[in-house]
Amino acid sequence: MHRRIGAKKFFCTGAIIFFFVLLWMLKQRVYAQEDNLVSVSFFSYAGRIFSWIMGGGVLGALVRFARRNYIYFKRLVDLIGATIGLIICAPLFLIIAILIRIDSKGPVFFRQIRVGKEGRVFKIWKFRTMRENAEFETGPIWAEDSDPRMTRVGYFLRKSHLDELPQLINVFFGEMSLIGPRPERPEMAELILKHVPHFSQRLKVHPGITGLAQVRYTYGASIKDAAKKLRYDLLYMKKLCFLLDIQIIFWTIARVITGEGAR
Repeated sequence: MHRRIGAKKFFCTGAIIFFFVLLWMLKQRVYAQEDNLVSVSFFSYAGRIFSWIMGGGVLGALVRFARRNYIYFKRLVDLIGATIGLIICAPLFLIIAILIRIDSKGPVFFRQIRVGKEGRVFKIWKFRTMRENAEFETGPIWAEDSDPRMTRVGYFLRKSHLDELPQLINVFFGEMSLIGPRPERPEMAELILKHVPHFSQRLKVHPGITGLAQVRYTYGASIKDAAKKLRYDLLYMKKLCFLLDIQIIFWTIARVITGEGAR
């Protein structure tokens, strides 16, 4: 009897270890470190050796198949995620809406034109964080630290990234994805394109609420920042896969908790 129990424990332990090793090897295979943009574990060198060994076998074929076809499942994941997110966040939306109306005059939501996939424009949904008609005098500009145009509730929403939640509506209607390059305003996109010719390549996929550039780089407020963030966007498009999206979600959660990168 004791031998049977011991054998079962040994088998379960071995199965768990094998699962995590297999998951780790898949992660290394799908998005190995490139130009130090995506951080990997301290076993990265060993992982590359395993990836090279397994690359020509069944595991490599499965990974390549998953990567080639992930784009077709991404829209389904976006639709399911946006639907669940909107249902869960509905009470929070109501609370935020009340706080915004109490804090300052103006609409609850802020809609702004952004550039989407293939250059198609759409109106993004966000909670209003600035006073009404804040850009009447300044025109389109990048947000700044401690922006004087921001309301008290708006400052909290920006720091917690809760102002981004209504973009689930854009994801639901297929204008955005949960994960992808950040959509720019037409005026800013045109300005950046004059200095960064390859900037338009990021328009080959749907823009996202969060993305690799958002979680691995600071807030971009200049042409130089836009050029650096483009490297992350192009890397994401090259390594597009389920495991990378999961990693970005974890990074995003960490940013929401810490308030890092918000303006």
